[in-house]
Amino acid sequence: MRFDLKRSLFVSLAALGFIAAAGTVNAQTASAKTYAHVISNEKMTTLPQNRNVNFTGSNALYNKAGTLKGAKVVASRTTLNKIKNSQSSTNNVRAYQVAVTNRGSVYYKVVTYDGAYRGWIYGGKSVASIAGGVTQYTTFKNQGLSTLTAAQQSATYKIANPGTANNGTTVTYKQPAWTQYKVGRAITDSTPYASSIFKIDQVGTRTRENDQWVHIYDVNNANSPANGWILMSGLTQAQAPVADNAIQINLVDPSNNSTIVKSVTITRSGATKGTNFGYYSNGGWTISQSDLASIQNQIRAALSGTNYSLDSLTTAQIAQIAQTNFGSSTNLVANKIATIADNAVRINLVKPDGTILKYTDWSKSGVAKGSNVGFSASGNTLWSLYSGDQSSMESQINSALSGTNFQLNTNSNTLNSTQMDAIARGTYGGQVYINVVPVSNATSPIVPRLVGASQALKGTDSASLTAPVTVAGPDGKATAINGTPADKVTTADVLGVITAYAAYTGKTAQDGVNAVNTAFKTAAKTQYLNTNVNLNGYTGASGASFGTFDIGGYISNQPNLKFLKSPSFNSYSYTPNSDPTKQGTVDTSTDNSILFVFLYGDNGKFGSPVNVYYYTLD
Repeated sequence: MRFDLKRSLFVSLAALGFIAAAGTVNAQTASAKTYAHVISNEKMTTLPQNRNVNFTGSNALYNKAGTLKGAKVVASRTTLNKIKNSQSSTNNVRAYQVAVTNRGSVYYKVVTYDGAYRGWIYGGKSVASIAGGVTQYTTFKNQGLSTLTAAQQSATYKIANPGTANNGTTVTYKQPAWTQYKVGRAITDSTPYASSIFKIDQVGTRTRENDQWVHIYDVNNANSPANGWILMSGLTQAQAPVADNAIQINLVDPSNNSTIVKSVTITRSGATKGTNFGYYSNGGWTISQSDLASIQNQIRAALSGTNYSLDSLTTAQIAQIAQTNFGSSTNLVANKIATIADNAVRINLVKPDGTILKYTDWSKSGVAKGSNVGFSASGNTLWSLYSGDQSSMESQINSALSGTNFQLNTNSNTLNSTQMDAIARGTYGGQVYINVVPVSNATSPIVPRLVGASQALKGTDSASLTAPVTVAGPDGKATAINGTPADKVTTADVLGVITAYAAYTGKTAQDGVNAVNTAFKTAAKTQYLNTNVNLNGYTGASGASFGTFDIGGYISNQPNLKFLKSPSFNSYSYTPNSDPTKQGTVDTSTDNSILFVFLYGDNGKFGSPVNVYYYTLD
């Protein structure tokens, strides 16, 4: 075969695109169409939200840059105009790659969020700004909480229709649905969070739908997986907004604090929104005795008929209520009660101070759980008990009260009409509360307290101090001795504190000694020797009132109550070693004690505990 050099060269140039292939070999007269080529092709690295775009409708979408050889239309300008004006966020568009041709044209590779269209589109003449067939686009417009009403901002919410639907109203999302590319749901099933209580902390609207989305968080679990975005229409208020002059106490399940069992609202005439319900006194937050009794009664009434109780509030719970602002709510954990038989009603016997003396479960055969114990008599506002039930209940209650120094009513062991009404309205499988009174001659147990202390003094039989001792470290934060019983603190423990202080800048060994001795004195001021101390000798007519001078006169005539004494405790001194490289020695004195001197007592009523206050000279 003969080799034709001229023909071979022509074919090669044509293949390279420099000349057009033709049926002749005359290269000088051939015409060639030239195409652009890409000189730069990079993934975009700007923030994802800054690469959200929308079509302008001025350019079509191609499978490659439109001026490259072989470029084909993926979507026409007509199609892109429809996407541009779409009212569905699934048609949002993300740019993720940018290319520049040798002619200086910029092309962006884009994809619609639903994946229906993907390709290259002309983007102007500069990579510094998006232009041409696309424009930057805000898929979601954040708004301030002020776009919600004050009631909506303060309200709590639940997911209205828990389930698995991916419809914007059923589950929560990491970002409002379809507003960020491939950023999806926070949870795929909201059923486990059906009882969760949420509040709103962000709000905004999707641009295309103009629908309102809110970001919610679980008020009882800051790390809840369900925290996220949801349509406002997918929520329902968990509770009505609290009035400006009221507080709401939510009683929640102990195993799931998002589950509100019952709520009670406490209103105070003239109260100002944002102010505290209670007050700060003697180093702690508290509320008045009348408020405490009222709240206690409302809680019991709310929980009546449930499997929960909260019969007496702790000091911490009282402080929590006291610090609650008017116009807001607080959660208190209710207690799961011991199982009540389906055919029984639990009758709680309440002392005048509001605490539960004890309870008794009265049962009846042939009754259904949830049915009322008694009935509503025609023409009578008070409910009644069925024939024969009253005497049976009275017998069982009086048996439970035997030896307690309490009875059903003054000079009577029978139920009065109010007590019968409370029991009759109860349901089988639930519980009720009735008041009992001290017997005619009642005792007011004396509760010794140190002036200014939040807790009552504790009696002990131990001659040596057993109260826990805590010593702050030299930095004032870390604890060098942390809650160790006083009689278990060793010389080595003390020496360790002294050494730590001596090694700390600006502190000395003596500072360590002082810290230990102060801690022991502080611990000693929490206990008293109860040997020969009778706290149950102050008696009088049941329910009768007594004043501070009355209790004062009684205490002053009781030598074992006029002065109380703490158990003995240690104090320490430190002798440095003459050799500075060696530890010194700790000397211990063991015969120290605190003397408590009676100051005054509270007013009260016989049958209820009375606080008696002491001071010390130390």
